[in-house]
Amino acid sequence: MTLSVEDLHNRKAKFSEQTARFARAGYERFGAPEFILDQAHGLAGPVLDVGTGSGITARALAGRGLEVVSVDMSADDQQAAAFLTEDRECLKRIHFQLADAACLPVPDRHFGGAVAIDVLHHLTAGGPVLRELLRVVKPGGLVLLSDFTADGFEMVSAVYAAAGLVHEEGPVTMDWARGFVTALEMTELTLTMGHFHKVAVFKTPAARAS
Repeated sequence: MTLSVEDLHNRKAKFSEQTARFARAGYERFGAPEFILDQAHGLAGPVLDVGTGSGITARALAGRGLEVVSVDMSADDQQAAAFLTEDRECLKRIHFQLADAACLPVPDRHFGGAVAIDVLHHLTAGGPVLRELLRVVKPGGLVLLSDFTADGFEMVSAVYAAAGLVHEEGPVTMDWARGFVTALEMTELTLTMGHFHKVAVFKTPAARAS
């Protein structure tokens, strides 16, 4: 079942309201992804965007001229994300695919790079997703992981609470993920803090067994 036009406009209004609440809390909802992506110098397409959400990351990637495949388990979220993408040329570069990031329907080494922003804390288990990123990104490709800092989580929780909502935090943290992907022989190139986020960029092994 698809969202109605009324549903989409309601989602757009709620998105604008939440964006304004974040701004009042000192968080630049659109500036943060740009800062985060700036850390991944040489990110090549097609790029896998893990967790479509409202489409902010997918639009930021497409705005840089990259071809994007954005995966999510929610068809409603992806429909709304497409509706929120007002730039038609940008939308042409984004392919929304309903898929589980722990079991992607693509061949090995399919993507030039992968990005997971504000996704880790939504996972109940990080291992399957992170292993998939290694599988689907080409040798020498970049994998960018980013999630909120402790201050960031406090800010988001306060914003949600002000709207009568609860922001859930699962067991998967940035520090755990960094250790896990390093054990997969990915090389951490940079670790940066900014815009309420911790950002880590990794390079996949240059040569891997098939």
